[in-house]
Amino acid sequence: MAIMLMARVSLFFSYLACLAGGFAPSIDIPATTTEPPPTTPDPATLPFFLHHLNTTNVTIGRGKTATLDCQVFRLRDRTVSWVRRQGDTIHLLTVGSATYHSNDRYQLEFAEPNNWQLVIQAAEESDQGPYECQVSSHPPKIRKVFLSVYVPRLEIFDGRGEAILEKFYEVGSSIDLRCDAYHVAKDAIVWSRAGAKVYHTPDAGVSVETSSGVMGPVSRLSIKTATTTDSGNYSCSAPEADTATVRIQVLDGESSAAMQHSTNSSSASASVFTYTLSTMVVLATLSLVIAAGC
Repeated sequence: MAIMLMARVSLFFSYLACLAGGFAPSIDIPATTTEPPPTTPDPATLPFFLHHLNTTNVTIGRGKTATLDCQVFRLRDRTVSWVRRQGDTIHLLTVGSATYHSNDRYQLEFAEPNNWQLVIQAAEESDQGPYECQVSSHPPKIRKVFLSVYVPRLEIFDGRGEAILEKFYEVGSSIDLRCDAYHVAKDAIVWSRAGAKVYHTPDAGVSVETSSGVMGPVSRLSIKTATTTDSGNYSCSAPEADTATVRIQVLDGESSAAMQHSTNSSSASASVFTYTLSTMVVLATLSLVIAAGC
């Protein structure tokens, strides 16, 4: 019975094939490929940086050497590059151990076992900005470093807190000068007069004191009782900072009166000139009115 049933089923499918045009129905088979399926890189094989943060900051003074670190683990056959971004422009600095920057202040130094350092000699304010250490992995690894270059600065103020370049005092008055320093060590500030250092000598009425301020150290120079011999150029200086200088003039009674007289005379002359000019304008206007017959 089973053999007869199978024979009937076979005849039935043969009949259907004839109705379809003599071809048995086909089944689509997916095409095979020899390419391996895409794989995700194993994180355990990818390079990584020593620091857990991708961004760091380096701050140095103008003229110093800046060293930007990039410690890479599991580098293997990948390449390390340093680039600098300036707006939308990217400047290639180094690739591997080769330097591609025309400025010879930029150098690549490799510190064993895995630190690819970008070294900038005699850093300038123009060197400030973002830098990137890039590793040629897939996906690429990037470590960002921001370089800040500060410039030490000094500025002199009078006792009222006004920035000055020149100041007049009367004999017997006190001279009070203040030097505000930015990015300067507290013990590095020096006061001098005509190139000679001014020392703290309370017995002579001269005081030099330096304290910590909000933005940096503040140094004060005070002369208790000024004389004409205290006149001159006073300077506040510190290493790597531009020297700040103020001209001090101490006037005795006669000199002060002469200056006051000169000032008053000048003011009086200006007033007389203004009055005379106004009078001439009025007379000229009156003459025109009379000539017109009004």
